[in-house]
Amino acid sequence: MILPVMMALVGRFLARELELVVVSAGGEASSALPRPAAGRLLVFPGSFDPLHEGHTRLAAAAAEAVAARDGGAAPTLLYEISLANADKGAVDADAAGRRLAQFEGVSAVALTRRALYVDKSELLGPCDFVVGADTATRILDAKYYGGQQGLEEALDTLKGRDCGFVVAGRLDKRENFVQTHAAIAGAPDAYRDMFLEIAHFRHDLSSTELRAKAAAEAARG
Repeated sequence: MILPVMMALVGRFLARELELVVVSAGGEASSALPRPAAGRLLVFPGSFDPLHEGHTRLAAAAAEAVAARDGGAAPTLLYEISLANADKGAVDADAAGRRLAQFEGVSAVALTRRALYVDKSELLGPCDFVVGADTATRILDAKYYGGQQGLEEALDTLKGRDCGFVVAGRLDKRENFVQTHAAIAGAPDAYRDMFLEIAHFRHDLSSTELRAKAAAEAARG
């Protein structure tokens, strides 16, 4: 159910009056980020258009991996939808509301405008981000930072904000499966502990595939 309070906050967010909107699994909306009393905050960024079983299975596997690392302390899960281009009118209030409503009864979800992980960390940290191995490869690619110094400065910032990454194997855009160890092999030694591998996880279903299937069915119908 898309509640009026949620839609009012989404409208204010799209008008750039708010930095984020958080909706609980029970449908309660707020403009403040909740901080867990114990354990880590586990942030799962994505477009979630639509949310599917692959996402929820990965979230569960990531939570299990973090709990195992942290001596059994279960993390608090927060999905995050970044609408960095919302000012261009790509996503209106109704569309944003529908994406948020998918999480009712599933998990809390945040709506932000932070596209880069350094920027996300400023708003959401300290936390662990759930990412696919293909994304981890880009996070560690110096060409996106203007060189090795830029990469290390970004990682320094993330580490200083007590942020890390929980990495799962994933298909890349060429349909090649990227293993976690290959994705983080290039991490400088000083930052290797920021990356936690999820062992033996694979789920190849994608939102792009589901959207294509839905479009094909709509065309036939």
